[in-house]
Amino acid sequence: MEPLQPMNALQPLQDLAVYDDADFYDQEFAGRTHDIPYFLDEAVRADGPVLEVACGTGRITLPIARAGVEVTGLDVMPSMLARARRRAEDERLTVQWLEQDCRAIRTDQRFALVFSATNAMQHLHDVDSVLAFLTSARDVLRPGGTLILDVFNPNPAKLSRLPDEPYHHKSVVDRDGRRLDVRAATGYDAATQVLHFTLDYLRDGSCVRTKKVSMRCFFPQELSALCRLAGLEVVQRYGDYDRSPFTSGSPKQLLLCRARDAVRVSQG
Repeated sequence: MEPLQPMNALQPLQDLAVYDDADFYDQEFAGRTHDIPYFLDEAVRADGPVLEVACGTGRITLPIARAGVEVTGLDVMPSMLARARRRAEDERLTVQWLEQDCRAIRTDQRFALVFSATNAMQHLHDVDSVLAFLTSARDVLRPGGTLILDVFNPNPAKLSRLPDEPYHHKSVVDRDGRRLDVRAATGYDAATQVLHFTLDYLRDGSCVRTKKVSMRCFFPQELSALCRLAGLEVVQRYGDYDRSPFTSGSPKQLLLCRARDAVRVSQG
């Protein structure tokens, strides 16, 4: 199955300018480690080459490389990949890096595992882009290979927040080791299923940085249907990184998918 539109007809990816500052990204997400064991375990289990889509600065890619797994990191942002390369070189880790759009992955290699972590695919706002990514990822799987998708499970209470009702989102540490409190304001566009965030980074009550991010929300049955349209079969679904069963109250949707032809062969 081919993407619904050629790449030059797809909408440009949105909001990626927030990832220009790779150093700040590393600072902001330095404390996010709870998802690494899950993807590391899946990478080791895959018993073959692994591709991380939207790898950023290598937060998950590098631990996989440290475990001796053959791994490739793909990202569309040059600044993120430059930082990832430096980190890999500093540790003398062998990682292949691809600067590419995930909607048109170009490689002769076939992977035992392809994964997109930490809501990365939610930057794909339109259906054509989503299907282009899913089919592109499917096409670089080796027979029997697995694609893992990681998105949040939409919470109606959170989607109903109004833009004039900001809330404390998290706290991070800046380059100088000083605390930044992150204040978020959100507005949900039900027509497009896109949740728009305005994030203000406050130091001692004063805003020192603002980011705007928009995330496409995927509802559970919709996401399964999109996978099927892309020639994928969902073979397992978890509600969090601890592999807990997926329920309506789960914070995450972790989908393990295989090409439908491969699933039929294994079942036949």
